[in-house]
Amino acid sequence: MIDTFLSVFRISVKAIFANKMRAALTSLGIVIGVAAVITMLAVGSGTQKSMEERFSRFGTNILYLRQPWDLDESITSPKDITMDDVRAVRRVRGVTAAAPYISSGFEVKYGITKTTIDVLATDTDIFKAYDWQLASGRQFTEQEISSYAQVAILGDSIAKTIFNDVDAVGKTVIFDEVPFTVIGVMKKNGQGGFGFDMDEGTLIPYTTGKIKMNTGWGNSDPRSLDQVIIRVGDFNKIDEIKVAITNSVRNTHKIHPLGKDDFQLDDFASFVEEAKAASKTMSILLGVIGAVSLLVGGIGVMNIMLVSVTERTREIGIRMAIGATSADIRLQFLVEAMTLSCIGGIIGIILGVGVTMIVAANSTSIPAQMSLSSIIISFAFSAATGIFFGYYPAHKASKLTPIDALRYE
Repeated sequence: MIDTFLSVFRISVKAIFANKMRAALTSLGIVIGVAAVITMLAVGSGTQKSMEERFSRFGTNILYLRQPWDLDESITSPKDITMDDVRAVRRVRGVTAAAPYISSGFEVKYGITKTTIDVLATDTDIFKAYDWQLASGRQFTEQEISSYAQVAILGDSIAKTIFNDVDAVGKTVIFDEVPFTVIGVMKKNGQGGFGFDMDEGTLIPYTTGKIKMNTGWGNSDPRSLDQVIIRVGDFNKIDEIKVAITNSVRNTHKIHPLGKDDFQLDDFASFVEEAKAASKTMSILLGVIGAVSLLVGGIGVMNIMLVSVTERTREIGIRMAIGATSADIRLQFLVEAMTLSCIGGIIGIILGVGVTMIVAANSTSIPAQMSLSSIIISFAFSAATGIFFGYYPAHKASKLTPIDALRYE
């Protein structure tokens, strides 16, 4: 059996090399399909991992208290989110941090350097909420917060942009014509939710931001906040703590027991699950796109093999006349199709791995993570494509009779 297969394989290889250009064009579809599958799966996997890593920095035990974006029209006198809510939330058992959050953008100047940055007006609980760390300097003091002090803590990247390698602590920067003293520089932290990138941003006391810089949404209450960032100590008790926070804020807003909430408490865990589901869907979609490319390549294999059967009808007749069976003929063309597909698969793997490595090395916006499983799956699919799309031409060849085949011109 092995000898028969090796003999058939040698015949198939000779046939392939006898028509090099046709064989190359036949394999090209498989090459592109396999390369596409590997690259697409790598991009999908890399995107999913990047998203999970980004969310893991926040933890799933983060809650966001804010006003609803689509407030129920039946609520006639909604209350703004204020520091009264922050203090009420901090009294809830299980809450380890509750930080006011007011974001805005300002032009910052230092000497001849001028740029635009995101500024987050908050207090020291933001460090506990997001587990942020300082590289140098210190946090705000209660005195600075209560006296609307013009002090700022710069993110890692923005500090380097403004001051290069010079120590920023103690320097004075100008935010929209208002001078601020830099009292600290953050370690590299990344985003802190809702698009705020701490590395490119700056922290100032919420009192200074709201009173002196007019940050926030400009609501009717001058004490209003954009939202409150809440961290709970035990994720397993998050539902219980959410109920307690809701009741506490309802009491602060003096909402009737039968009245509707004029605020919204978002569970970050739900954001994570939604993002993961979207990322997984995207990975599947990218894989399907690659698989379609492989399918098109398989159709090309079948098309060329059918042409090959027609062209080699006389050869088939001679082989049958000297003793080859229908099974031998079928095996020959099937092995030939598989060989073309496997050669295309190997070249496609090399091309796909190369493209993925180039993307991973040169692009920060398109993460790519290659896996051994995607390579194995791609090669297995290329071999399966050869079998599936090569069977019909092989079967057609095996059904020829020696007399008809020898008569064919």
